Amino acid sequence: MLKNFINAVQFLTVFTLSKKHRIEEGDLARSVVYFPIVGFLIGFILVNADKLFLLIVLPQSIGNMLLVVLSVLITRALHTDGLADACDGLMGGRSPEARLAIMKDSRLGTAGALAILFSVLIKYLCFNNLFEGEKIAALLTAPMLGRWSQTIMVFNVHYGREEGMARAFVGHLRSSGMAAVSAVAVGLTVFVNVRLEPRTVYLALSVLLGVLGLTALGKRYAVRKFGGVTGDAIGAVNELNEMLVLLLFVIFAS
Repeated sequence: MLKNFINAVQFLTVFTLSKKHRIEEGDLARSVVYFPIVGFLIGFILVNADKLFLLIVLPQSIGNMLLVVLSVLITRALHTDGLADACDGLMGGRSPEARLAIMKDSRLGTAGALAILFSVLIKYLCFNNLFEGEKIAALLTAPMLGRWSQTIMVFNVHYGREEGMARAFVGHLRSSGMAAVSAVAVGLTVFVNVRLEPRTVYLALSVLLGVLGLTALGKRYAVRKFGGVTGDAIGAVNELNEMLVLLLFVIFAS
């Protein structure tokens, strides 16, 4: 149990919990159920970083830009890279094989560069329009539900490549694991967001249904365009869902 959690942390973040830790075959697949918890911990780090920026009296705009930078650094730009590669492949290829070949190319294309730019801008502008409790809730919820969407992407689907890093995850999550990870995601969303006000209930329902719907569309689109789910598609859907959650928080905050 602890071993699988360590695998999830070390795969999704820059943090090394144990230098002696060795990942064995099959371990990565079992670590998927801890993805939303790791996302929640990433959000916890961002919340405390935001408090630190306020404590040292940084202007809000600068602090918010640093939050975006920190979120990328914590994850080694893993999901941002996936978003860029997926956009390059979708815009540049006319067949699943051509798209996969473009996505494997280490060079960044125009579509990928614009995707990164838009992702950074949307997150930054959302942070600028969220304050106090709503901002804390958004920082905790967005990374957590983004990782929940990753578990939905790998559930009951085949891998789009012959080989690759995400092959260890895609298609290996069982129904019991999917039920457990979804229960955790829903529970944390309710815990962070729901209060006595009806608006908070609507917000929680909106972000959960929004992420579920967007992920289902992204998964179906990936299978159609790439011939299956790939690591880049998983990363792209994660980023899109984080942006969606932040936008929904801004809408409800307004």
